[in-house]
Amino acid sequence: MLQVLQFAESLIQPDNDAALVDWLLATLRERLQPLGIILGLCDYSGRLLECSGQHPGGAFRLELPVDDFGHPLAGVVHDNAPHLWETLNGGARTEHAGFRELLMTMHTTTGLLALPVCDETQKITGVLGFFDESDALQRWSDSELPGHILRLFTLQRSRLHQMQHNQKESQCLRDSLRRVTSEQSQHDRLTHLLESRLVGQSAVIQQLRERIRHAAAHSLSVLVEGETGSGKEVVAQLVHECSSRAGQPLVALNCAAVPENLIESELFGWQKGAFTGANSHKEGLIARANGGTLFLDEVGDMPLVMQAKLLRVLETRQYRPLGGDKEQYSDFRVVAATHYSLRQRVTDGHFRQDLYHRLCQCEILVPSLRERPEDIPLLCRHFIATFSQRDDKHPGDISLTSLRQLLGYSFPGNIRELRNMTEVACAHAADGQMIDVQEPLSAPSDIRSQAKAYEPDDYPHVRDLREAVQTFESGVIRSRLAFFSGDRQRVAESLNIPRRTLDHKCQKLEKA
Repeated sequence: MLQVLQFAESLIQPDNDAALVDWLLATLRERLQPLGIILGLCDYSGRLLECSGQHPGGAFRLELPVDDFGHPLAGVVHDNAPHLWETLNGGARTEHAGFRELLMTMHTTTGLLALPVCDETQKITGVLGFFDESDALQRWSDSELPGHILRLFTLQRSRLHQMQHNQKESQCLRDSLRRVTSEQSQHDRLTHLLESRLVGQSAVIQQLRERIRHAAAHSLSVLVEGETGSGKEVVAQLVHECSSRAGQPLVALNCAAVPENLIESELFGWQKGAFTGANSHKEGLIARANGGTLFLDEVGDMPLVMQAKLLRVLETRQYRPLGGDKEQYSDFRVVAATHYSLRQRVTDGHFRQDLYHRLCQCEILVPSLRERPEDIPLLCRHFIATFSQRDDKHPGDISLTSLRQLLGYSFPGNIRELRNMTEVACAHAADGQMIDVQEPLSAPSDIRSQAKAYEPDDYPHVRDLREAVQTFESGVIRSRLAFFSGDRQRVAESLNIPRRTLDHKCQKLEKA
């Protein structure tokens, strides 16, 4: 009984093909003690027998083609039946050089007993061979022991392969789950970043977030256009922070704020001695943006001479510092912003058309505040919370009167103007006091008089009821989808609507 247990233990210990082959050869040598033994297993193509074994000279390895009948194992593979040669000296074909070299280590009277190795479906997977005198080979051929041990080998090998397959499948599933989790985590991170930096729930601001997400996913140049104060710089920052370059620097240059004769040195830098006063080397913005993003704000104000030099850099990513004699390389992505219509600037001859096409590989239009009046209450409360935290104050909410006035104002300065107005109002408000944003002096008198004449209207920004309802509904669905990580079944249950109805509404949102 102990021997049986020891044998079973020795069988289950190998955890790969090589160890199992060693077990089979060692077990057969111990129990049968043949002059030589060889085990050839078909490779993945089925065209080659990868052989290992033992002969009087020691261990050996050998590769034998399955279709080469210059060695006796080929016939066993093709017939899928045992063969016994009482002698290999004239009794079998042995023209194969490697096999002949193997026989040279044995007596001339040595024979061969070759048994097919089959899997559970009886498909041949290899050959097991014993070298010895004919009487020993005949005895083993009549015995059931070699066949039993060989079947144990094939069964255990099949289980090993199945276990390895399961492990590989499990690893693939884990990797896939890790990727999905990582992608979902990245999606959630970007969603939070975009919603916290671009405040609002209007349709245009949601479209802007999607446009930024799309632009961040590739490496094309991005042109951000919009009115002064509409948030172009924030959009440019988000394109960088949502991209794969987020961990690298975002280097900015305001083309309208730098004198014309200094833009080149700011972008390219200079070498020591390049001009009077250049007492040391200075790295330019293009060099500092290596690996990251170069943000060219108000690019429409860039001089024409500098536009030509910038075009060459964008095409080659190579530049030469002032006073330098060698080209240098920088791997950067360019994001440009302007309050002009660059198309019109090109038409007017103030901007190069070829540079425009290079910058406008991806265009993002930032809506003005008057295009998204429904976001004004959210923006006001966001700014109030920001300034309250900064100044350690605890004022109340914005008054309805102020909110009505703001909703009727055109905001030529856009969000920057609203932010400034809110900051001033917060500074004058005491803790717990309602915030009264002063009516802009530039507001038309008819709007101011109308705001005072009528009864309070909490929804003065609504111009189309159907559109307002759709906007509110889409905002609720998007928010609930984000909260439940895209699980539509849970979203439908939380909103008390059928799943089919939710799917239909989601399809309409995707087309919008």
